[in-house]
Amino acid sequence: MIVVDLIRNASGELYGKLTYEPQLNYLLMKWIGPCSEEEVKAASMRMFEWQKRTGMKNKCRYHVHDTKEIEGAWAGLVDWIANYFFPMNYEYGLRYNLSIISPDIFSKLSSVELKKRSNNKVATILCETISQAESWIKKNSSGV
Repeated sequence: MIVVDLIRNASGELYGKLTYEPQLNYLLMKWIGPCSEEEVKAASMRMFEWQKRTGMKNKCRYHVHDTKEIEGAWAGLVDWIANYFFPMNYEYGLRYNLSIISPDIFSKLSSVELKKRSNNKVATILCETISQAESWIKKNSSGV
């Protein structure tokens, strides 16, 4: 794993760690603790900047969001993600969003809602663990 970015809130607390896995060619955002909708948007835009700058060049088709340690709902962002964030990233090669679901019920419900909004551009796949997400990527990346 290559650390791409450490994302901190206004108080300096880490709430997102962005890494790239070159072996399987995916970008991973590990969400940590509580964060506001604006903070989620800001961190997501860092993913977009990476996808635009590096991901497209590497033909990266997968973003993985580890929400196991995030606290709270982000359901208010589902429309923004589905209608704005995914289409922007699609233009630069993103095709799959893998979400490692959180035990936090509100975060989990947000992931489920995002999966329901999957479209023919960027599909959302729900997984329980990083290893399950990596297995899915291995199984679905042959011939790419």
